[in-house]
Amino acid sequence: MNPGTELLQYIHKTAEIGCEGILSVLDYAQDDGLRDALTAQLEEYRAFERDAEHLLLERGERSADVGSVAKASAHVMSAAKLIPERSSSRIAEMTIEGNNMGISKTLKHLHNYAGDEREIVDLATRLLAVQRENVRQLQAYL
Repeated sequence: MNPGTELLQYIHKTAEIGCEGILSVLDYAQDDGLRDALTAQLEEYRAFERDAEHLLLERGERSADVGSVAKASAHVMSAAKLIPERSSSRIAEMTIEGNNMGISKTLKHLHNYAGDEREIVDLATRLLAVQRENVRQLQAYL
């Protein structure tokens, strides 16, 4: 697979997983500030999904979506993790963990990218910046 296509597929899947992760905890968030932060983050991830999909289509490629089993699994796992404690702190902690995993994987993909397409690198770099900012925002709820 072309390195640019591979990185775009990663960005698309990461944004889609980010959306699912947020959707799996959003209904449990009681704090208005936390709900607002999560909703804003959800919209950012949706924008990354659209941007990656657009760039893939320009290349004649289709985005590979996260499967329905993985989506359902995210919701079930989140619900299970929230059974003992549904506090804002626990929701923030879980979301921070997801973002930190994304940061590590995004850095790895950026470091391994062998292409030279600035637009794709810029999109991945913006994703990384958003993931880091998400962590910073959510730390207030720990």
